Amino acid sequence: MPALTAVDWDIIEARVSATKARYSLTSPSLSFLYLVLEQFFPDRSADYPEIIVDGGNDLGIDAIEVLEREERADILIFQSKHRTLLKSTDKTINDNEVLKVEAFLRAVFDKADRLLKTGNLQMTEAVKRIWQLHERGVFCRYRVVFCTNGQGLSVSAKTFIDSTFGDLHSVDYEVYGPGELMRDIGAAIREREVGYLQVIGREAFERTDGDIRGVIASVDARSFVELIQTTDKRSVKRHLFDENLRIFLGSSGGYNSNIIETATSDDSYLFWYLNNGITINCRNYAYNKGHSNPKIRIDDFQIVNGAQTSHSLLEAFRKSPDAFENVVLMVRIYATNRNDIAERVAVATNSQARIQARDLRANHPTLKKLEIAFHDCGYFFERKRNMHADRDPKKRIDALKLGQILLSYTLREPDRAKAESDSIFGDRFPAIFHERYSIDELCRLVELYRLVEEMREAYISRQRDALEPTGELQYLVYGHWFVLYAASLILTQSGKTIPIGRDARTLVQESIALVAKACSNVKSAAHYQLFRSPRTKERIVAELEGRQMSLFDL
Repeated sequence: MPALTAVDWDIIEARVSATKARYSLTSPSLSFLYLVLEQFFPDRSADYPEIIVDGGNDLGIDAIEVLEREERADILIFQSKHRTLLKSTDKTINDNEVLKVEAFLRAVFDKADRLLKTGNLQMTEAVKRIWQLHERGVFCRYRVVFCTNGQGLSVSAKTFIDSTFGDLHSVDYEVYGPGELMRDIGAAIREREVGYLQVIGREAFERTDGDIRGVIASVDARSFVELIQTTDKRSVKRHLFDENLRIFLGSSGGYNSNIIETATSDDSYLFWYLNNGITINCRNYAYNKGHSNPKIRIDDFQIVNGAQTSHSLLEAFRKSPDAFENVVLMVRIYATNRNDIAERVAVATNSQARIQARDLRANHPTLKKLEIAFHDCGYFFERKRNMHADRDPKKRIDALKLGQILLSYTLREPDRAKAESDSIFGDRFPAIFHERYSIDELCRLVELYRLVEEMREAYISRQRDALEPTGELQYLVYGHWFVLYAASLILTQSGKTIPIGRDARTLVQESIALVAKACSNVKSAAHYQLFRSPRTKERIVAELEGRQMSLFDL
C-alpha cells in the first residue's frame, strides 16, 4: 500500500518540482534531497552543494553536515530515497541501504584510509573535518537521517539498526518520511495548536498589563515533553519553534549534556534551580486559578526561548522517563493579540541567540528601502525568508545572500561571509546594509554572483559522476565567496566597474583562475578550512602582486 495519499503525493511532488526549478537541478531525486535540507537548514541554500556528497563513490551517503558547538559537535548523515511513482511509495528502506550507512560509520570510527581515496571532494572534506574534531577531543554525536517519500525502514532493517547502532557510540537515527515532510511543509499554514501544561501545586503567579498578560509557573517536565514531541516521540515538533532557533532545531540536535545529566540524575529535583526555563508566546491561556495542580491550556503558541532545554529534556526523557518524576520546569507564558508585543518578547528573550538576528532586522528601514529600490529594477528583495516564494527564483534576492555578497565583495571579508554569516544581521549590519549604494551597482553585483553560483552548480553537477575533483573549477565548491573577493580586487586593479554579459563571465573566469593559482600549492589544508581562513586572502593578494598590482590601491 502506498505510504501516502494521492493528495499528499501531489503536494510533495509539486514541492520537488518547484525545488528543481528553483535550484536548476538535474534530477527529481536530488531535488527531493534539497527539499529535505530546506526543512533542516533553512537560510543555508548556499551551503547545500557542500553538504551533499551524493555522486561518484558516495558510499551510500547522500549528505553530511557537521554542526560545531564549542566542545561538542552534531554530525548529521543523510540517506535519501525518492520514489518516482505513487504506487512505488510502498517500498521500504531495505537492509542493504542500512548496511551501507553502518559500513560508513565504522570506517569513520576506524579512520579507514579508503574514505580519503573516494575521489568525492565533499565526502573527503566531511571526513577530514570529522577526524579533526576527534583529534581535538571534541565530543561528537552522530544522527543518521533516512529521508524518503515512501515507506520507512523495513522490519529487518529496523531490527538490524537497533542492534548494530547500539554498538556504535553516540549514534542515533530517525526516519524523515512523507508524514514528517508534510508536517514541516504545512507548518506555515498550520491550524492553531492547543496544548496543556501541568502546574505543580499552586505554583503559578499571574499579572496583567493592558494588552498583555502573563503567568509564571512551575510545571511537571513530563507535560512539557508531551507538549513538544512528535507522535513517534523521536523529535520535537519543529513548527512550535518557528519564532525561535529554526536552524538550530532543524538539525534535530542541540543537546546539552549538563541539562540531560541533571534531568536524569538522583538530584533531578534541582532542575528548577539550575535551568533558566522556557518562554512561550500565545494568543490565549486559561487555568483554574486558586486550584491545586491545575492544567494551563495554551492556544496558538510558540516557544520563543528554550530550544536547547526543549531538545535536551526530550532526549533525557527518552533515556530515563522514570527519573522525571521529580523534574520541575519553570515556564513563562505571555498572551497577547498584538504582534508587536509578541515580537518584542521574542527579541528580549532571545537577545543572546545570534541566529535570530535576521528576523529581528527584517523590518529595518534600510532593508525596506532596498526592497523598494530593487522592486523598481525588477527584482524581489526578501527581507523576510521566502516572502516572495511565488516569484521567479532568478529575480528573488535573499537578504542573507545579499549580505554575504556585500561582505565578500565590498567589505572584502569572504572568510567571514562563510564562517560568520550570523554577524551579517548582528554587529556587522550597519557596515553591510546602508543607503549609500547605487542600486544599479547592486543589481550588477547580484548578477555577477549569480554567474559564480551558476558555474559552481554546473561543476558540482558534472563532478557527481567523476572520480576525481580536477581543474580550477574545483575551488568553486567551497571557495565561491573568495571568487567574488578576487573579482573585487581585479576590478580595483583595472579601475573598471562591475561588467555585465560576456565581460562579466570573463571576469568570473579570471577570478576563478586567480583563486586556483593562489591556493593550488596549499596541500595540507582541506578546502573547508582553506576558505574559512583570512590567510587565503593574503595568498590571493600575493598572487596579484606577482602581476604588478599595487597594494596601495587596496
